[in-house]
Amino acid sequence: MEKKKLRLGDEGAAILTIQSTQSDPQKAIAELVENCIDAKAKTINIVRQRHSGNIEIVIEDDGEGVKPGQDGTPDMDRIPTEICKSFKKQLDEHLRDGIQGEFAIGLLGFAAVGENLEMISRTSDCPRAKFLRLKANSLNYESGYSNEKLETSGTKVRIWPIHDNIQQRLTAEKLNKYLGEELRERIRQSQVRIFIDDKVGRKVELEVKPQEYKGEKISQISKVGTPAGNIHLRLFITQQGDKGKVSIYRHGTKVIDDITEIQELNHEPWNTAHLEGMIDSRFINVPPATRKGIVPDKHFAEMVEAICSLEDQLKDIIEKALEKREQEMSRDLIKSLRDAFQNIMEDLPNEYNWFDTKGIGINKPGSQTKDKEPKPQPKIRIASGPLEYLTITPKVSQMEPNERKRFYVRAWTPDDELIPIGVTFKWNMKPSNLGSLEANNDECYLTAGTNEGEIKLGVIAALDNITKHEIVDVLILAKSNKKAPAGFPIPQPVHRPSEKWRSRWDESLNTLQYNTGHEDYIRADQKGKKHILRYMGFLYAKQLVFHNFRSSGEDSVMERMIEVISRFEDRI
Repeated sequence: MEKKKLRLGDEGAAILTIQSTQSDPQKAIAELVENCIDAKAKTINIVRQRHSGNIEIVIEDDGEGVKPGQDGTPDMDRIPTEICKSFKKQLDEHLRDGIQGEFAIGLLGFAAVGENLEMISRTSDCPRAKFLRLKANSLNYESGYSNEKLETSGTKVRIWPIHDNIQQRLTAEKLNKYLGEELRERIRQSQVRIFIDDKVGRKVELEVKPQEYKGEKISQISKVGTPAGNIHLRLFITQQGDKGKVSIYRHGTKVIDDITEIQELNHEPWNTAHLEGMIDSRFINVPPATRKGIVPDKHFAEMVEAICSLEDQLKDIIEKALEKREQEMSRDLIKSLRDAFQNIMEDLPNEYNWFDTKGIGINKPGSQTKDKEPKPQPKIRIASGPLEYLTITPKVSQMEPNERKRFYVRAWTPDDELIPIGVTFKWNMKPSNLGSLEANNDECYLTAGTNEGEIKLGVIAALDNITKHEIVDVLILAKSNKKAPAGFPIPQPVHRPSEKWRSRWDESLNTLQYNTGHEDYIRADQKGKKHILRYMGFLYAKQLVFHNFRSSGEDSVMERMIEVISRFEDRI
């Protein structure tokens, strides 16, 4: 069978079709900036200004200029007559290092920005500059020697007039943010300096800096191998409250904004808010026109397979880092609240009494009170099953380093009946380096280690092929040198997003419960430690007032709230 070749029926129409495929003006500007970096520019200046009543953008660099022709001058005619035939792609591998261009169509994208383009360029060996002029949606061009003099080698591109409907996308602030993220690695690796001078309206001058990741760097993973070579990674665990994403880069230029756009990678850990960073593969192929996305070829498949091989290790790293962060935050939060309310209680009038976490009412820190008669407890019914839920006592606990404490578990039916026999229990704790565990079916003894931190003490129960799991928090804190309020009630998180309450007092445990599903808590948590400390302080202030003055009337309660909160604000 005879093999035949595809041909263009209308070469001109094909060129204009290629030109129209670039619809993003910011990406078109980024392509021109990348040409400057390819030409080894040290400095790139982007100017947005008015000229003859029109708004224009000028991009000027101090690079090597357009590649010279046989006469030694910039070969401007090669650009419009050799579309899709890039000399950059023909360079040897070592010469292509640091060069992105490969399709010889990027310049055509100017039509997404404005109506006309003029390029002026000179080389170091030829002081006289040459020009090239293109018009959007036209196959005609002009070239020749320029009357404009360039002081050094380099290239100057001018686009005018800018389309009216995209003006707001090309302000200094918008371009700075876009280029700093889009060309993050190219700027960082080439050390080029990019300046934006916006003279339209309010004058703004900015230097484009590669956007830095704010999270904690994952140093254990920096590269992974594929048959074509190594893929490089810069991954970080996001700061508390931040929502992260991992982008895909090729030779330092972003081609996919969020890795979860790849269906094969839209799962943990890539789709969690805890991970941010970039993955750079120089072997993947991108669509020539938009230069966004990845061609689904064998290099794409190899990249996905290599990335997937890192997932278990990444999950483990993230889990341990979040555990550590949670322990530190919980310890710091309780210390801060305890210290703040110790000072507040010393400053408040004597009519205020502190919480008594032993369940015998409220008392002033350090004072003595008589035990109240315990309330009669309802009789507990017993049954043989089925297993529905577990309770661990104590539910919340604070220990000192090297202290030993007993915990016990009870199993219950759906009708709140106790299951006294037949249930097997298995205890566990995380992290294991904060203490030791002695388990004996429905009870265990926890011995705290020498370090402060938070332990998740868990138990798994099994009965008739039904298993249930329960966890309690145990906080290990050293004795404070200050005299803290007697028995500071450790707050207990309860997730009730469908309920409107922010906090409430748990009489059975004599501690404060707070609703982690309330929008006010979520908002404070997203903003960071200071905001969550302030929010939790307000909840304790509310509960302290209710303990002491619940029956004093609405006006009096509000006055008391202000009295406590104003003192709390002074101490955080």
